[in-house]
Amino acid sequence: MTAGSLDEEFRDFKPPARHSRKRRRSRKIKIAVIASTVAILLGIAGGFFWLRALEGKMQLDPKVAEEIEKIVAKPKGDQINILLVGTDKRLARKSERADSIVFIRADKKRKTVHLLSIPRDTRVNIPGRGLDKINHAWAFGGAPLMLKTVKNYLDMDVNYFFKVDFAQFEKAVDAMGGVDFDSSAAWYDGELGVQVREGYRHRSGKEAMALVRNRRYGKGGGSDLARVSLQQEFLKAMMAQSINSYADVPGAASVVASYVSTNMGLTQMMVVGRVFAGQEIAMETAVLPGKSGMISGVSYIIPDLQAKEALVKAMERNQPFPKLDI
Repeated sequence: MTAGSLDEEFRDFKPPARHSRKRRRSRKIKIAVIASTVAILLGIAGGFFWLRALEGKMQLDPKVAEEIEKIVAKPKGDQINILLVGTDKRLARKSERADSIVFIRADKKRKTVHLLSIPRDTRVNIPGRGLDKINHAWAFGGAPLMLKTVKNYLDMDVNYFFKVDFAQFEKAVDAMGGVDFDSSAAWYDGELGVQVREGYRHRSGKEAMALVRNRRYGKGGGSDLARVSLQQEFLKAMMAQSINSYADVPGAASVVASYVSTNMGLTQMMVVGRVFAGQEIAMETAVLPGKSGMISGVSYIIPDLQAKEALVKAMERNQPFPKLDI
């Protein structure tokens, strides 16, 4: 190619204007901003639908939920009253039973939580059924009758109900990487196929399950009262260690949602969670005391009514539980 042809080739060439480069750069920035915004919105939407899916997992049966709404009361002031029932359905049983019954009173302003466990063999008046073991309320009428029974027995309103399925309990413990807990005895649980070790050890989900349902070994000879006390201690240890233990939050939340059913909505949970998150919480625990006895050939725990009144009064006044012998 000759010099003349080169001159002709580039005679009309003009360098791109500076403002056109700016327009392209501006266009790229706009595209990046739009893409980022879309990504954020998709993330929020995904999170929203994920949370809604979790809420759906935790919903009660519609008929049961309808009955419960007629019994529970709306929270008043800063106090929230929760009834937590742990159910156990083993392979040998045709139906589940109420294995653990815990009344929880939380004060959002004072950052206090009271946990009062009611032994399942406690003899109480079940509406429409008369005097019987409190856990039979579940067998006779499920969650609604259990709510009525506890509400009448303690003479306290219940705002929210939680059912915890013990069959999934070990998965929740495993999801948080296990729990450090002390045991005063060692034994082998043949049904679960796990050895429970003595001393302060890191417990897997299966070993934790063997501990909380134990009625034979350890302090108190494995009595129902001692078992309830041990369940409370394990729950406290689990709560204290869970804050920093869940590495996979979505996975852990999904596991927890699979073994919990409740009438508390997602928004209410988030409000309560924000109130207590990162706070120093004063936690009080007690077991409703009583004495073992036989009535008409049936073994019961005959409750100490005077002690019950003292414990209820402590919750109502937001005071420490009195020290009582169980």
